[in-house]
Amino acid sequence: MRRLAWVGLAGALLWAPLARAAGADDKAAAQAMFDEGRKLMDQGKYAEACPKLEASQRLDPGAGTLLNLAACYEKNGQTASAWVTYTDAATASRDRHPDWAQRADARVKALQPTLSHLTIDAPSGVSVTRDGKPIDAGSFGAAMPVDPGHHVIDATAPNKKPFHQEVDVGAKGAEARVTVKLEDAPVTQQTGTTVNPITTPPPPDTSGGGSGMKIAGIAMIGVGVAGVIVGGIFGGLAIGKKNDAAPLCTSDFSKCTTAGKAIVDDALAFGTVSTVAFIAGGVLAAGGIVVYLLAPKKKESTVSFSVSPFGVSMGGSF
Repeated sequence: MRRLAWVGLAGALLWAPLARAAGADDKAAAQAMFDEGRKLMDQGKYAEACPKLEASQRLDPGAGTLLNLAACYEKNGQTASAWVTYTDAATASRDRHPDWAQRADARVKALQPTLSHLTIDAPSGVSVTRDGKPIDAGSFGAAMPVDPGHHVIDATAPNKKPFHQEVDVGAKGAEARVTVKLEDAPVTQQTGTTVNPITTPPPPDTSGGGSGMKIAGIAMIGVGVAGVIVGGIFGGLAIGKKNDAAPLCTSDFSKCTTAGKAIVDDALAFGTVSTVAFIAGGVLAAGGIVVYLLAPKKKESTVSFSVSPFGVSMGGSF
């Protein structure tokens, strides 16, 4: 146990210089940014100074940096940013620098009545951003302090068109309001990786009179005949399987060996396919004949069929 304690202490001693070195780098960079920001403020270049002080605060947070950043915001006309930064500075310096906290509190009170506000009205379920930053749904309908100037409002929701509006908010207590209204997006259908709008198919071409019905009837007849042929083929296979099983079963096929039972099962399966194919083929062929006979006759049509062991072919003129 003592050995482990010494190992832990040794590791801590080795790590401490590295940690201090990394911290020292951040502090050095933070100080450089702070000095540059203060220099720009002295020159009245507040728009350039504030980002420098922001960077310094990120690298090495401190109450003094917050006070200078708040003052920079205030000089740059960013009253809401100054107000909230003074508030943070007062909290950060309350214990060690009460005089700083008092100065920050005084500026918070002075800025309060000058704050400009922007109200965003949006329905529930909508995602809203202001100047690219998400807005919490709890603030919808509430007048929120904002810096005077140009602001961009974007909103999105499922199955809705995106909303975009830009608004200019005045200074010295100005009020502005944006109402988010989302329109329904067009209904689309997904095809592979391409989204295409749903369109209504054009009506069928009837210029050919009854030729369309005749073609449909002929197609049905052809499929029906093919079904009958398939039924015949599987029927023959079923009979063959039954004959193969006969030596392995009793005369009524009530008892069979294991091999015989497997052959009988195959025969039954082929017989089922044969029956279904016969019925479906017959129904389709009959339906095709009816459709063909009901088609309007504008001109003579000739149809020919030929059946071979490889299928059914048809031809003619319509």
